[in-house]
Amino acid sequence: MELNEKLLSLVADIYDAALDDSRWPSTLRCIVDMAGGQSGGLVRIGAAGEAVIAHAVGVEPAYVQSYIETYEPFDPSRSVLHAPVGEIQTISDWIDVDEFRTTLFYNEWTRPQGLEDAANILLDKSAEGISRLSIMKAGGPVDRRMVQVIAHLTPHLQRAMVVRQKLQQQNALETISVRTLDALRTAVLLLDAEAHITHANAGARDILDEAEILRSVRGRLQTSDPNADRVLRQALAGTAVGDRAMTNASISLHLTARDGSHYVAHLLPLTAGRRQRLAASYDACAVLFVGKAALDTTVAPDLIRKLFKLTPAELRVFLSIVEIGGVPDVARSMGIAESTIKTHLARIFVKTGTKRQADLVRLMAAYTPPIRI
Repeated sequence: MELNEKLLSLVADIYDAALDDSRWPSTLRCIVDMAGGQSGGLVRIGAAGEAVIAHAVGVEPAYVQSYIETYEPFDPSRSVLHAPVGEIQTISDWIDVDEFRTTLFYNEWTRPQGLEDAANILLDKSAEGISRLSIMKAGGPVDRRMVQVIAHLTPHLQRAMVVRQKLQQQNALETISVRTLDALRTAVLLLDAEAHITHANAGARDILDEAEILRSVRGRLQTSDPNADRVLRQALAGTAVGDRAMTNASISLHLTARDGSHYVAHLLPLTAGRRQRLAASYDACAVLFVGKAALDTTVAPDLIRKLFKLTPAELRVFLSIVEIGGVPDVARSMGIAESTIKTHLARIFVKTGTKRQADLVRLMAAYTPPIRI
């Protein structure tokens, strides 16, 4: 009865370790002790074939290092990699014991530690890699009791490896999501039903720091415009309760800063398809995109110049039309005659396939990348 209670407690520890990798050393120590072993190691082999002792107990650091650097290829227990997942195997399953005792691995790595045998289990095998557990025994071969204890724990160890893999995949996805969101030029805020900010990318953090059009009050988003704030909260509430009018389309908000600059915000519900995965990762029901109503003329010009083969003078006129406006204003700004501006403009229209100055603004917008360069 006492053994069963200890096993149940250890099973709980195994699942705790699956959620918190820092718990593995103490959990592995308990597994080794309960099985009657001297030492143990959790070995992970990546997709590229490199072996890493993720956790080891009862083994001096120098032996851990020498195993990875020198002796791992000579370890007969590596054959467990070709065994069925979950099957317990010992040294004698791969090599005669007397022959094993003549090997370099036994005489230089196993014997100096007082070890004689090991129970090995392949815990998981996938495209991402392989995990195996080795519990080493001193004073003789692996006995029946050790096998029984390990057999009881093996299914739980296997599930723990699956949980760990799923968590790693989720963490990788979230890391990629964060990097992607931070790379966007547009400010992006993920919001829950009560307008709490569950994530803000780099652009959004800049806007929140300025507190001109958006600010965070105890983690809750507020806008500078009371009317826009009301519309935003109604939309979020509707998204959370499944109001079809709110969940099927985005809404747009116009915001004005104190200096008169204009911003446009778009609220998109995270209620369909792949959007739901992102929502679940961040406890959000909607994403708010916020951008200044202005063109970025730092990156697009080079693309436009190369694509449409504009001369330096034509590119300068192109940018001035986009940034300043009509021909008279551009002529004054550049200090040249209006007729010269018109001549350049006519050539620009031909090369870009446009007819009006407004078309040039749209062209610039089309080539303005959404990514922070």
